[in-house]
Amino acid sequence: MSHDAATRPDTLSGTRLLSRRRLALLWQPLGRRRAEVLRALLILIAATVLDVLGPWLTQRYLDDYLIPGNLAPEALAGLVAIYVITQLGAAAGRYFQQLRFARLALASVRDIRERVFTHLLHQPLSTLDNIAAGELVARVTNDTESLKELYIGVLATLIGNVVLLIGILSAMALMDGTLAMIATALVPLSIGMIWLYQRFSGRAAREVRRLRALQNARIAEAIGGMSVLQASDQTERFSQRYHHLNVSQYQARMRTVRVSGLLLRSAIDLMAMLITLSLVAVFGLRELGGGAELGVLYAFIAWLGRISEPLIQITQRLQVFQSALVATGRLEEVLDRPREMPEPDTRAARKATRGHTDNAVIASGHYQLEQLSFRHQGAEGPALNGLTLAIESGEFLGVVGPTGSGKSTLLDLLSGQRPAPASQLLLDGRPLMEWSAQQRATAIAVVPQEPFIRATTLRDNLLLGREISQQHLSRVLHKAHLAPLVDSLPLGLDTLLGERGLSLSTGERQLLALGRALVTTPRVLLLDEATASIDSHTEALLQQALHELRGEVTLIVVAHRLATVRDADRLLVLEQGRITQLGSHDALMAEPGLYRRLWQEDIAH
Repeated sequence: MSHDAATRPDTLSGTRLLSRRRLALLWQPLGRRRAEVLRALLILIAATVLDVLGPWLTQRYLDDYLIPGNLAPEALAGLVAIYVITQLGAAAGRYFQQLRFARLALASVRDIRERVFTHLLHQPLSTLDNIAAGELVARVTNDTESLKELYIGVLATLIGNVVLLIGILSAMALMDGTLAMIATALVPLSIGMIWLYQRFSGRAAREVRRLRALQNARIAEAIGGMSVLQASDQTERFSQRYHHLNVSQYQARMRTVRVSGLLLRSAIDLMAMLITLSLVAVFGLRELGGGAELGVLYAFIAWLGRISEPLIQITQRLQVFQSALVATGRLEEVLDRPREMPEPDTRAARKATRGHTDNAVIASGHYQLEQLSFRHQGAEGPALNGLTLAIESGEFLGVVGPTGSGKSTLLDLLSGQRPAPASQLLLDGRPLMEWSAQQRATAIAVVPQEPFIRATTLRDNLLLGREISQQHLSRVLHKAHLAPLVDSLPLGLDTLLGERGLSLSTGERQLLALGRALVTTPRVLLLDEATASIDSHTEALLQQALHELRGEVTLIVVAHRLATVRDADRLLVLEQGRITQLGSHDALMAEPGLYRRLWQEDIAH
């Protein structure tokens, strides 16, 4: 799959609903459970055979006993007993096959959902550049839930009804070939209705799912920015946007309902009625000739009713089938996206990694940038253009520049959250992306501008599931200046934080993010404008923490407030993705240039 295809926004218009790869995705979780699938099919076949026997036994009773007046008690009792046993067996078989198919469906959906979610967790940041978070949530939840309906409602129903049709048509042919040919005419007519339904409803089904994903995205967007919307009096405008989207989805769903009402049960019921009249007419002609058997007519009418119902169920399930195929295509798009650890694609990468072993560690935190360039997808120009720089182990490097100069993009590349060309970015002499995700996560820590805080305890937010000693935890709290905060909370580390950490101040959330970054004892610490929105007291605490970490780790700090990085060993000044100045604060202030202008503007405010 091309890069463009892998990263384009969600669209499946023009994509074939049914493909080999899509079927492979659906079959994969079932393939691991072949024995259970086989048992479910055997139970289904047995239940179908017993079900088909019901009208045949009734025909025997009518033609062999009731109409001739042969009412021998022993024979009747035996026939009734066989009938009851077969129907009870058919009911029990249907129950157990439904239970087994439901178990298979739930287990398969669980596997696919975990696979998609795990794949999303390993996506590069560029994924969120192309698909809204709400749409990704819809793919993990709604789309995988649609597969459950496919496995339970479509797979079991389709297989069961196909087996039932084969059984009924075979029984008809054995009983009366002429009447069987008339009754069988219902099948190709119904197939024609199915074809028409697919032709007219497929586009509407895709539109319904696309609009549903947009609804989820709008809801997530509105809830995430609720305070901004209320403060700026934009709630009515967002409500109107959602109203228009909701109306569009209603109209799309009504199109599917109209097609379903016309081409499914109504049309097939009408054809079944016409064929039943044909059977009665043929039977009437035979009666005139003296060759009719009332039990045969009863059996054919009963079987015909059982033929029309499976056909109706199959066509009714087609809408679910189409929605599930659209959902599968959307899941396929997610799984087709490259993971965060691309395969080596250059000789330089292989040459650079020669001599490294799998148990190598990032020990020094030394970066080498060689003509590093990067362009965001869809952007007209590069975000970074030809950066060449060596960042020494234990160095404190400040990164400054105007908005849009490429500061955050540089940090994304240095952390490995966005992949850089192998020959352009080395860490400890090895291409950064050649280090495994686990090695990078252990050695490189990031403190973002907006920390990720879960609605759980302070301890859980700090450790994120890691297990560390109490001694190490105490050191982390001390280095991040979190100890006073922990002491002030009623339950200390076990205090529950609100949604997105709103029970903490902005500065406290930044100190928490710093503490989380120090849990792994990293060799590289990256801060992305961590002081941009915090109070002066917390800024002083953060600067003190950085001063204490100086020399222990390689510090790379993107700063909005230049005072935060004034004491850095070197300051990297970026403008339009290029290095314009590099040096200490005093050296850069001694010469005219962008840094001095930014400093003067900063202190003026």
